[in-house]
Amino acid sequence: MMTGGLAEMASADDHAGGTGTAARAAMRGLLDTIRGVEDQLIRADRGFSQAELAEAERSLAHLLYTALDFWLEAKPHRPIFRPYVTPTRKLLGCNPDSVYYFAPIRDDKSYRISGNVGAATFTSFTIERGSHDGHAARGSIAALSDLDMEIDGDGNFEIIVSREKPATGNWLRISDGASQITTRHYHEARQNVAAIPGRVIPIRLEVLDPDPLPPYGGDDEVASHLEWVANFVREHAAMTFQKTSPEMAKKLGWVSLEKNEFKAPGQWASASGDQAYGNTHAWYAQTQYELAPDEALVMTGRFPACRFANVVLWNSFMQSYDYANRQISLNRNQVTYEDDGSFRIVIAHEDPGVPNWLDTEGRGAGTIYWRYIFPTETPRRVRTKVVKVAKLR
Repeated sequence: MMTGGLAEMASADDHAGGTGTAARAAMRGLLDTIRGVEDQLIRADRGFSQAELAEAERSLAHLLYTALDFWLEAKPHRPIFRPYVTPTRKLLGCNPDSVYYFAPIRDDKSYRISGNVGAATFTSFTIERGSHDGHAARGSIAALSDLDMEIDGDGNFEIIVSREKPATGNWLRISDGASQITTRHYHEARQNVAAIPGRVIPIRLEVLDPDPLPPYGGDDEVASHLEWVANFVREHAAMTFQKTSPEMAKKLGWVSLEKNEFKAPGQWASASGDQAYGNTHAWYAQTQYELAPDEALVMTGRFPACRFANVVLWNSFMQSYDYANRQISLNRNQVTYEDDGSFRIVIAHEDPGVPNWLDTEGRGAGTIYWRYIFPTETPRRVRTKVVKVAKLR
């Protein structure tokens, strides 16, 4: 029992009216938001197994972790790029072969992005709308890839982010509702780029028409930022903790609801409407695997000609497995090919002793996600077959 310490101090503070601050109310609102997500979304009657319910709590913690990192100290009038995901903070379909950055912006300001493409096979920048004050993005406004950028011989570039097009150079258009910049830096290396300790992409964001720095906003400022954190958790949880409906799978076209089977790949744009966070330069294919302890899923096919391609294992909440310690994804430079140039990739719970093993970590079920960036030919459907692991050996 705690006496003469924090408990008594808290009691005295309550009696003195010290809890009547906007910041305290916002913090309690954030805690209520977390409880609301658990009570309304993380429930067995919404189709989640016991294993998924446990992992959903971890995923919710990752959402809170990200919300705090993005929004507790966010300054859209003086933004900086923050890593979207890390090996220990994952959401929204993270990719071991890519580094992503996020920055909140205002639609009444102009910015300059400067950096270097480095060893990336594909670099892009997207402006999304609707994510002011921590809300989830509602759609994409503009996108710019390295195919359309002026880049010098050393890989350096600058991009003006503004409403008015500059006379020369790279331009990313701002329009009403612009609220964040998302960057993507895909790599096809022998080592997953996202797993490299301390890996930083050389990139910088500066405001060209800054407002004078305001004084510290005290109670109201703290309360506002905590409300931004709560908005992020609430709205991203609504996207994260849901099963793919037949209607959404049909709308997307490339999502299969048949376990262990893929549909033909398709573009995110096929979903149309207000979809955000998808890469408009990419094609995708997705399904759920389900395997008994002695089973493996064999995937065969050929990669299309493209800028980048890989396959990744996720849990039910768009979080990749442990790529820092296991092989849970493969890009084209990591695959061992057949003599005819095709691939044969094996998903199994234990090492089957054959090339191109993807480690499930012993999870009986999960998600398989394929990406193809800027294909110059239509990606083919990946063929699958469930076999006994003993037969592979």
